[in-house]
Amino acid sequence: MKAKEYLSQAWYLDKRIKTKERQLDWLRSHAVYVSPNLTEVPKAPSIRRSPVEEAVVRITELENEINTSIAQLMRLKTEIAEVIRNVNSMECETLLEMRYLAFLAWDQVAVQLGYSQDYIYHLHRKALALVRVPVS
Repeated sequence: MKAKEYLSQAWYLDKRIKTKERQLDWLRSHAVYVSPNLTEVPKAPSIRRSPVEEAVVRITELENEINTSIAQLMRLKTEIAEVIRNVNSMECETLLEMRYLAFLAWDQVAVQLGYSQDYIYHLHRKALALVRVPVS
């Protein structure tokens, strides 16, 4: 795995978590509108879940997925932070932390570091060359 691909893993995982959170918000807002069909004649017991039960189960499953992904993201960011610390160039470390741990856009990194965007791209190439990706 190349350095950029390795460092970008946290960004992609963060995006997946945010997508799941949006799905969860949608499910929660629409679960309110799920109502069981009530009839006067009782039916034989059914193994099928009611729409309300289905919604609650899906919400719980999605919450568990999100929590698992957040724990994974925390571990991954810790691992990436350690790799970045081993770059041994304060300037490069700072750039890599801003980009791959704080998920800042290039223009934000440039403003915060006080450099032109062209220099940021140059520094990024230099920093990537210094990254040693751990062997899995």
